[in-house]
Amino acid sequence: MDNKETIKEGYWSVAAEKHLKNYKDESQNLDEVENLDIAGKAGRFIGTIRGNGTLEYIKKVEKMAGSVGIRKSMLHKIILPAIEKATDKIEVIRDITGEITGVAEYIFDSDNVLEITGEVFENQKPSKIERIAIATMEETRKLPYYQRELIDKLIKEGYSEQDINIALAIQEQFQLIQKVNLTKTNDPIISNEYIWGRNHKKIAAAIASLELEEKQSMKQMIEIIQNSQGVPLEKLPPIDKNLLLLAKKTGILNPAIISSTRGLEKEFEFTPDLLKTDSVNNDILDDVKLLLASIRFGENYTEYSTIQEPEKFLRALINNQKVGPHSANGSDYILLEKRGIVKVSMGSKTNSFGRTRTGYCMELLKKDVAIEALRIIESKEYNIKITDNDENYGIASTVGNFISPEEARIKMGVVPEPVREAQDYLNKVLRDELI
Repeated sequence: MDNKETIKEGYWSVAAEKHLKNYKDESQNLDEVENLDIAGKAGRFIGTIRGNGTLEYIKKVEKMAGSVGIRKSMLHKIILPAIEKATDKIEVIRDITGEITGVAEYIFDSDNVLEITGEVFENQKPSKIERIAIATMEETRKLPYYQRELIDKLIKEGYSEQDINIALAIQEQFQLIQKVNLTKTNDPIISNEYIWGRNHKKIAAAIASLELEEKQSMKQMIEIIQNSQGVPLEKLPPIDKNLLLLAKKTGILNPAIISSTRGLEKEFEFTPDLLKTDSVNNDILDDVKLLLASIRFGENYTEYSTIQEPEKFLRALINNQKVGPHSANGSDYILLEKRGIVKVSMGSKTNSFGRTRTGYCMELLKKDVAIEALRIIESKEYNIKITDNDENYGIASTVGNFISPEEARIKMGVVPEPVREAQDYLNKVLRDELI
């Protein structure tokens, strides 16, 4: 199979898993997309260990897997064997009894991660339903389709109409696609939440014509977020809640949530053109979003973070590969450690006066992620500090979880009728039917 096709399969496996993980194992029809789920979990795990080299302590491997929702038994019995079978770029280390004791990875970038994920998917012998799901998500990422159009297109690719209808129903059940049926023809429009990344220039035109109150404030909000990626939700100007819900549910905005073990939960907003690239990857593994959200969290909601100039901090981390020692490194970046973006350890540094300081040092493991985050922060429009913060929520060592945009959207539930009508309108705008 062509390398690009394998990467696409990996991309959509990861995207699908970020939805499927929110459903219980006994959910009806979940077995129909089991191979997508396994490949997606494998991909997210590979993305987590990338850059870490050899990990000989299995407990650390298990904790890193846990950060993307993979339980210990699944890791040992399903995920690691599937990865081992699919690639020689990841070595599963075993002791003389055959017990898994660690892993070693030889992965260069996120495209490598997605390619291996696609290979895992192929090795799982996916069903026609799963292949149709990937084809559907890929097509509707580019442009919304009327259902009949999409069915005819997939039939030309060799799938039966019966299988296509089953696949569409299952995808709608697990919110892999969005289906809006408000037209007189009763032919619903099908799209997915990733569509705005390649069509962001049409957003302004679409929003400007919406027959909803405070439409101008939504345009202003989008512009603020485009120029200040990762801005805390509470720092944005007031906006009608239905408009905000519309922006999140349709994928115009990508909300990411950091929650703490003390009950503190903060939402950070991104736009789908975060990386401003046509790359298939487009931060599907959430590494750049997590790094930027962690900087935001550290600036606004932690007691000991001292990052006043994030660009200087990131530049030092990229150029030196390590920063510190500093006490904040041991407490403020736990989520980045869990995702394998940085590594924190004790170290010492002697200054020009001969004084030695000992404490926590932060080592960068995924340089490409930091470079991308720095590019965003250093852009002319970017303003990392929206307002001065006068709140104190305790140290970030209490940070317990990162919720991706896909997961956040699923938790929003059923949208009200005005939002569904607006969503139907936005889909038509994307199809050039109204502008």
